[in-house]
Amino acid sequence: METIANDQHEATETNRITGISPSPDPSPEEVAYREMVVDPPKPPWRLTLDPPVSYDGKTYKELIFDYDALNGKDFQRAERTFTKMYKTEKGEVVLPEMKHLYQTILAAQVANVPPGLIMALPRRYYVATRQEALKACGSSPDEEKA
Repeated sequence: METIANDQHEATETNRITGISPSPDPSPEEVAYREMVVDPPKPPWRLTLDPPVSYDGKTYKELIFDYDALNGKDFQRAERTFTKMYKTEKGEVVLPEMKHLYQTILAAQVANVPPGLIMALPRRYYVATRQEALKACGSSPDEEKA
């Protein structure tokens, strides 16, 4: 251990490795890169509502979800909306992507409808819609079972 002193204070330097010289950084030609695997584009997803669902004075017969049209700003906008709407419990750490509300907001944003419409969907439509939104966030219930 070595003590270092200067005009203002004295400090003890620890964790110094001696006798080892740093290895030089490899050149860009020497670096081996892995290729990022990206899902191929998928056509928009259509949800036919039978019977049609009425919400806020409008009747909806089908919803179109084009998750591949999303960009990073869309996810950030959904997160901002989520932050305004979600009420956290004391000490709760929130991962928006794992909450029904965030998935609902994202699905509504993609279908260009109010989040309340997605929340008003009957169970069979709501669950399928939520699962597609979850996949758009990079997670899937199918992956968890594997």
